[in-house]
Amino acid sequence: MTESIVLPQIKAIIAEVNQKRAALADYKTKLDAAEQELEDAKIAREQNFSFETDKVVVEKEGFVNRIKRRYLEETQFFENDLPKKVTSVERLFDKYVQEMWAKDPSVRELETQVINSFKQTVELLNQYQEMPGLLKASILPNVVDADFKTAFKGQMSFVGVNTYVLANKVPIGYETYRALFSAGRQLGAHFE
Repeated sequence: MTESIVLPQIKAIIAEVNQKRAALADYKTKLDAAEQELEDAKIAREQNFSFETDKVVVEKEGFVNRIKRRYLEETQFFENDLPKKVTSVERLFDKYVQEMWAKDPSVRELETQVINSFKQTVELLNQYQEMPGLLKASILPNVVDADFKTAFKGQMSFVGVNTYVLANKVPIGYETYRALFSAGRQLGAHFE
């Protein structure tokens, strides 16, 4: 695989999110354990009420409430931050695709083939569009000969058929035709 500048940035964001998720899971496990210790202390206080057992329950309740509040704050921050992280990964992924596109030799080969094929297609289209005029010019002497000139002496010049209606098997409009030829010229297509 080709070396990437962007992929490590993507992996770093993913690792950061997974690390935070693991830390929150560990925090939750410890919170659950602390809550269980609190429940055990409450049971012990009920069974043997004293200043000491009550003090232990009060201390554990304060501790559990603080860490639960902290856990909820961190979880909320994490959940709110996730869409930003996903957006960052998406933006970086776009850059990664562009980076790999620029480095992929098969892409360059395909681009070369497409450009050459396009130029050839535009050149063929040009020949096709010029063919009716060339055909008209080559067969015009069969009609406009000495007999024709004698018969129609003094008349308007003979124009003949509208050649634009002949080369119409490629269903493109004039604007598309112009755009194709313009692109072909930019890519180096040769027109006679």
